[in-house]
Amino acid sequence: MMDKTRLQLVGGGGHCHSVIESIERTGIFDIVGISEVPGRKGENILGYSVNISDDELPLLANQNLCFLITIGQIKSFEPRKRLFELLEGLHYNVATVIDPSAVISKRASIGKGTVVLRNALINTGVSVGCNCIINTSAIVEHDSTIGNHVHISTGAIINGDCMIGDGCFIGSGAIISNGITIGPGAVVGAGAVVLKSINHAGTYLGNPARLIK
Repeated sequence: MMDKTRLQLVGGGGHCHSVIESIERTGIFDIVGISEVPGRKGENILGYSVNISDDELPLLANQNLCFLITIGQIKSFEPRKRLFELLEGLHYNVATVIDPSAVISKRASIGKGTVVLRNALINTGVSVGCNCIINTSAIVEHDSTIGNHVHISTGAIINGDCMIGDGCFIGSGAIISNGITIGPGAVVGAGAVVLKSINHAGTYLGNPARLIK
């Protein structure tokens, strides 16, 4: 029997709950604890203890651990990016987690720190960057490129040959038409339909999607 990889989670909110479920289903990780903001030490999250605060993460050097960021991303990608850069700066090993129910082409690539949750589909020729969330039942179609620190939310569809820039958020049920480019930092709201490329950061809603702020 192979030894499991010891895994420290970073962030204990609702997104962490979903990720824990996928981690457990892989059968290849042993969750040793969860870091959170100061004051939450000792809390229990789905049977796992908050064992350390985020600002104490440097104390975990040389403990044969992998790390995974498990805070979500809706309003801003900056907290996830900041934590990822912290782990990278500490030269920690950052895990990639793929739920066993996800369908991933052998011709796709998934960056470190990315989580692919239940029933997601990533098709041939897709490149997904680092520290991304490909959420439940999301679809990323052929030859699309997903940047770093991107959240493709539940049930969203990225059609073929799209380019999604760093830090983007694609809301639940949004549809990105074929061949679309979305520039860094854009937020596409739930249910939006993007028919034209988006070149500027901002929040886009509607069918067809329009800039609202």
